[in-house]
Order: sequence, then structure tokens, then C-alpha cells
Amino acid sequence: MNRRELITALAGACGTGLLGAVPSHAASPYPNRQVRVVVPFTAGGGTDVVARAIAVSMSESLGQTFYVDNKPGASTVIGSEYVAKAAPDGYTLLVASVPHATNPSMMKNLPFDTVKAFAPVSLAVQSPFIMVASSTSSIHSMDEALAQARARRLSFASTGSGTADHLSMELLALQSGVSMTHVPYKGTGPALADVMGGHVDLMFANVVAAGPLVKSGKLRALAASTARRSASLPEVRTVGEISGKPFDVSAWTGVLAPAGTDPAVVERLSAEVRKALQTNITREALVTNGAEPVGSTPAQFQAFIAREMQTWSAIIAKAGITPS
Repeated sequence: MNRRELITALAGACGTGLLGAVPSHAASPYPNRQVRVVVPFTAGGGTDVVARAIAVSMSESLGQTFYVDNKPGASTVIGSEYVAKAAPDGYTLLVASVPHATNPSMMKNLPFDTVKAFAPVSLAVQSPFIMVASSTSSIHSMDEALAQARARRLSFASTGSGTADHLSMELLALQSGVSMTHVPYKGTGPALADVMGGHVDLMFANVVAAGPLVKSGKLRALAASTARRSASLPEVRTVGEISGKPFDVSAWTGVLAPAGTDPAVVERLSAEVRKALQTNITREALVTNGAEPVGSTPAQFQAFIAREMQTWSAIIAKAGITPS
């Protein structure tokens, strides 16, 4: 075999993996085993729905199982801490939402540094919150809710202290000059169950979780939290339309990895999330439920989180909420 034939043979062997016995520092292709996708809420909520849709698509695309592991509690801190302390190898991911940006302003002693403990992967979706009441409630509109809140102290549910649904209602109460009793839950599912049962008066719920219940008649939609109406519930007026005051709050969901994860793995994951959001099945599953697919680069998501932290910090201070 001459020199040219040898080079050609070696090149072919590299392309087909026949040089396995040759020492190499290259890691096995990612992923080569199942990936844990941690959702810091109970199953059935908006974040969980988005996570499962993306996990299914990425499992099919990458040929490895991406499975959702729900770790609710402590306003997402339990699940987030689990990922923050996981090995930075790309096999444990966090599906985060607004509490990721609000917790630093709500809690004095977080067990991790929100900025330093994670590597942003991609912003997946954004969606409005819908103010809902039980379909059997005496409350038929946002104006009626506020009027009743002035006459008696209404209660409202949330997915936890410092979550966007909690702070959205606090912001509305502040703008409207009313007070309401906050009842935190570990996730959207149990919170909505108590709203439907009439045990709690109101809730600002992610449209992904609340939309189907509104359409089935189990919940009554009173207002949308964003500046624009929800594409899935276009008949529901926005808070701003009803009150005449600026009000624009949205839910978001994104994927993060532990800090120190190989940048190449982070980029691969980011590309796969964006790819998943473009598949017809995933887009249909999300859009039908009111979520708006976004998809971003790691750098874009990092900048987005920084802006969210600033925005919510100002709202928390304006509402007079002190860190606990």
C-alpha cells in the first residue's frame, strides 16, 4: 500500500469508526444514554405540557429517551437546585419558567446562584396568563372580581410564592387598589382543581393549562395578562383593555443545563430545541393550547433572563413584597 492509499484508508476508517482501538481524547457522541428533563412543577401544568412536547420530539430526533421528571416545591427551588448540583454532562436539564427570574428577588438564601449555576440553552415558548374563576362562580368578569374584592377579601391561587401568576395578581391588585388573599400551590394542576371546585376564587393561570378547561366550560375566562389577546382565546379581553392601564405580563418556558456543561453540548441541545419547536406535531400541540413557540440561541436566552430579572425585581419592589 503506498502513502496515498494509506491516507485514504485511514480517512475511511475514521469516517466509519473503525479506528476504535486508536487512543483518542474525543468523547462519545452526545447523547449516548437517556436524558433527565426536570420540571420543577407538578404534572399537568403549562411548563409540564411544554416540556413533554419538546422531550418527545428530541427523543425521536436524537434517538435517546428524554424523560420528564417532575420535582415540584418551594417555588421551583427544589427542582432547580437538583439540576444546579447535577453533573454538567448534558444528561440532566431544567425546564425553567418565570420563577427562575423572580426567586432572586423573593428569597434571601437561594441554595444556588441563579446566574452562575446554569447554562442557558434556549427560550422555548411564551404565552399569556388567563384570569379564571370557576364556571359556577358569581364572578363573570374582571370588573366583577375587583368589585367583589372591594366588598370582601377574595382569594387567589398561584403555583407558588414569587411565580409570575402570583405576582401578576399582586400587580393587578396594586393597580386596582384592592387586597386579596394569596393561596400558593405546588403546581398549576392542583391550583386549578381548587379554583374549579370553588375553594379559591381566582387565578392567573398559564393559557396552556387553563385554555382547554375554559373551552370545555370548567373554567370561566375573565382577562388575558398580555398586551395582545391570546391567539387561542381571542374573545377574552386583556387586562389593559378592561382597565385602561398598561399591563403586559407573560409566561415563558426555557431549557437550561448545569453551569460548566460543554458549550458544544449546549449548542447541540439549543439547536435541537429550536428544531423541535419547528416540527408540525410539536407546534400544533403548543399553538393549539395557546403557547407561542420562540426558540433562541443560548446567548439570546441569557440576555432574556437578565431582562426578566430586572423587570420582575422592579415589580416586586413596587408591590412592596419583601424577600423571605
